[in-house]
Amino acid sequence: MLWALLLLMVATGAIVAAGRLVQRRLRRLRDDHALRPTLWNRFYALDWGSTATNNYGFAPVDGSDPAPDRFQRQMYREIFKLLGDRPFPPGARLLEVSCGRGGGLNAFLDAAGPDAFDATGLDVAASAISYCQRSYADREGLTFVEGSAMDLPFADASVDVLLNVEASNDYPDRRRFFAEVRRVLKPGGVFLYADTEKAKHAGRMANELTQAGFRFELREITANVVDACRQDSPRRREVIRSRAPLAARLFLKNELANYAAVEGSLKFQRFAAGERRYYMTAAVPA
Repeated sequence: MLWALLLLMVATGAIVAAGRLVQRRLRRLRDDHALRPTLWNRFYALDWGSTATNNYGFAPVDGSDPAPDRFQRQMYREIFKLLGDRPFPPGARLLEVSCGRGGGLNAFLDAAGPDAFDATGLDVAASAISYCQRSYADREGLTFVEGSAMDLPFADASVDVLLNVEASNDYPDRRRFFAEVRRVLKPGGVFLYADTEKAKHAGRMANELTQAGFRFELREITANVVDACRQDSPRRREVIRSRAPLAARLFLKNELANYAAVEGSLKFQRFAAGERRYYMTAAVPA
C-alpha cells in the first residue's frame, strides 16, 4: 500500500510539473508577439470539426442559418452590410487579412452573391491556408495565400475591399498594419474592420485609424456580442470538451473558457460590464 501511495504521489507530481510546463510554454506563445505565428499554426493544425469561423459572434442571427457557427457567420453578414450601396464592378478585388479557416470569408461571399468579388484570404498560419485550400477548392473566384499582416504581399492600390475581423489586437504593430491597409487599398476602396478595445484605452483605435489616413465612423456592437456569447456558450463548451487537446483541457481550462468568451469567463464578464468594447467600421481613405 505504501509503495502504491508513493507511486501515486510521484505520478501526480509529474503530471502537475508537466501541466505547469505546458502552461508556461503556451502563455509564452500567447504573450510574445514574435511567437504568435507558431501558436496560430499549431492552433489551426488541430481538428476543430465543423467550426470554421473564429470570432465572438453577433446576435441576433438573420433568418435560419443552420451552421453550428451561425453567430460567427452573422458577424460577417453584419460587416457586409456596412458596404451599403457602394458601387463595385463585378469581380472587384476583396482581401481578408487573417482569414483563419475561411468560414467568415465564405459567409461574406454568400452575402455578397455570386461573382461580386474576386476574393483572396491571407493568413500567417500555413495550417490555416492548407485547410482553406482543401475546403473551398470548389468555390470559384476564391484563393488563399500565406502571408503576414505586417507586410502584405500585394501591390499598392490593388485592393477594392479589405476585410479584417477580430485579429488586429494580435499583431505586433497595429499601426503598421493600418498603414499596409492604406497602401494596398485603391483610392475608392473600403476597409471593413472589426475588433475590440479595452475601455481604459478608449480612443486608441480611432486615433490609429486617423493617423493611418482613414475617414470612418465606429459602430459599437458590444451588446450584440455579449448576447451571441451567452447563447453560443453551450456549443463553445462542447467544442472545447471534444476538440481541444487533453493537456489544454486539464491545465488551461480557464484560459480556454476565456479565449472562447463563454458565459462566466473573465472575458465575457468584461464585455458584459463594458470594460471591453467591440467596434466595427467601414473606413475609407481620407
